Amino acid sequence: MSGDQVVSSVPVASGSVPLAGHRPAVAAQRLAFFERVRSEGPVLRLRMGRTPTFLINDHAMVREILGDGGDTFARGRFFTKVRPLVGNGLGSSDGAFHLRQRRMVQPAFSHDHPGYDVAALLAGIKAQVDTWKPGTVLDMAREMDTLANDLINTALFSSDKVAGDAATIRVTIADFIAGVGIRSVVPSDLVDKLPTPANRRFIRARDRLEAALASIINRYLTDPHDHDDILSSMVAARDADGRPMSPGELRDEVLSMLIAGGDSSGHALGWAFYEIARHPTVAQRLREEFAQVLDGRDPTMGDLRRLVYTRQVINETLRLRTPGWMDMRRTTRPVQVGGFAFPAEAELLVSLTALHRDPAVYSDPTTFNPDRWSPGHPQQPRREMFMPFGAGTRLCAGESMANLTMAFALATVLPRFELRPVPGRPVREVCKGIMGASAVPMTVHPVPEARA
Repeated sequence: MSGDQVVSSVPVASGSVPLAGHRPAVAAQRLAFFERVRSEGPVLRLRMGRTPTFLINDHAMVREILGDGGDTFARGRFFTKVRPLVGNGLGSSDGAFHLRQRRMVQPAFSHDHPGYDVAALLAGIKAQVDTWKPGTVLDMAREMDTLANDLINTALFSSDKVAGDAATIRVTIADFIAGVGIRSVVPSDLVDKLPTPANRRFIRARDRLEAALASIINRYLTDPHDHDDILSSMVAARDADGRPMSPGELRDEVLSMLIAGGDSSGHALGWAFYEIARHPTVAQRLREEFAQVLDGRDPTMGDLRRLVYTRQVINETLRLRTPGWMDMRRTTRPVQVGGFAFPAEAELLVSLTALHRDPAVYSDPTTFNPDRWSPGHPQQPRREMFMPFGAGTRLCAGESMANLTMAFALATVLPRFELRPVPGRPVREVCKGIMGASAVPMTVHPVPEARA
């Protein structure tokens, strides 16, 4: 089958309007658009301008496309727009360079010997939770974003000599990410020229962030002491030819991790506490597992394999509330996938969030049900269909750290506190660069066993 035949025979997704095509629907409806058209076919044509553009709704095809290192399926238009801002780190690079960088970065995220201080991450979680007072209302979306931001900073830069610059990153990264998110989904580049308060915040945050990153990296390069953190590991790393990363490459990798580790992990944790609060039986089972496995002590890396139900809750959160609501790839050559032939320079859109809510794969897909992940469950999802961290050589390098921090956070909060949703305050999904929540207001209560 030729590329021309596919372009002419693949059905066009519903929702196109004259002249503008699908752009208004994608911009306005975002995730809702992908969920609505998911059942219209495994491959749909989108009218998004002159470039041949397709939406991929088939799980196996998506795994093949997202798992490619960039030789056949390079980063798409989405990344072309934001690369000048975020650089060419693992989150945006392609091909041989991506593979080189991944091999240099990956040792810092070893399951058995991580390049960061696990105890420091737990201490950071406990320190934030210690500030919570019974009866107060917390926005758990913002609270978990702040926590995740603090934790990735701790994992990246533990040296006391860069504490001031690290603090600058903590207070600027949210405005920077928000600005990048807007620029990744708005069809027009006019947003860059508008003198709005949000734009001014973004520009200030970007400038301060860049200065802080440059200062930290220079400090680590001139004092290459191992500080037991990720940046030390990357400074010490060498590629196959014995070359280190340049200061610019270090900057890009650090920024990629700040965005992924702070934004994605924080959003996922906020959703986890939201779903647990809405399902008291889930909260009770988690407390029972923590009591049985931990018996009142702090969690360690060695406990993760025994926290089986905790892992199910994390998986179900990542399935139902997958942060990656939209991803894009560009074909570098004519290619066949799943019986479909795509021309070179075609844009392929994917919504992992929509796929993880596909009723053809997940029974009762909009229900939060951690039991679907229990060993031996008759409707347990096939692992190859579940891709919250990507696939193949594109699998997120920080997957193990994300799972660890989520488990540690649940194990720290739930034995002490019961978080109750504030009545009359609906929570909405907000899709920008990634999917977060409008706000998750919750009241803090001590668990009954902990009441004096």
